[in-house]
Amino acid sequence: MVVIGGEKYAISLGSIQTIEDISPDEIKLVQNKEVIHLRGSVIPLIRLDKELDVVSTKSPEENMIVIIAKKGDKTAGLVVDELIGQQEIVIKSMGKYIDNKCKLISGATILGDGEVALILDANALI
Repeated sequence: MVVIGGEKYAISLGSIQTIEDISPDEIKLVQNKEVIHLRGSVIPLIRLDKELDVVSTKSPEENMIVIIAKKGDKTAGLVVDELIGQQEIVIKSMGKYIDNKCKLISGATILGDGEVALILDANALI
């Protein structure tokens, strides 16, 4: 479970490799895209606040929480505002409520406090 722009989202644990704390000066630009150098490999960054069109709650000077996600042989760093932790959730299909244009959302879940959290499809992002 993560927070992006004040909203709670779930990311499947199966696609998460590691979680890193990255300082802003570790970010480099390669072909006009943000990347980080981590353990001998160059990993592109995906800012989820920009992908989801929400305003980040973190200032640009703060260290970033980056979730390293893997899909096959591709790896990417997903930048989130805050980590909530690991939770077991039940995925509710959104069916016809989500059209084919919204490939980032794979479903939703109802949290213990009654709040609804959307489930992000990390494979669609990478």
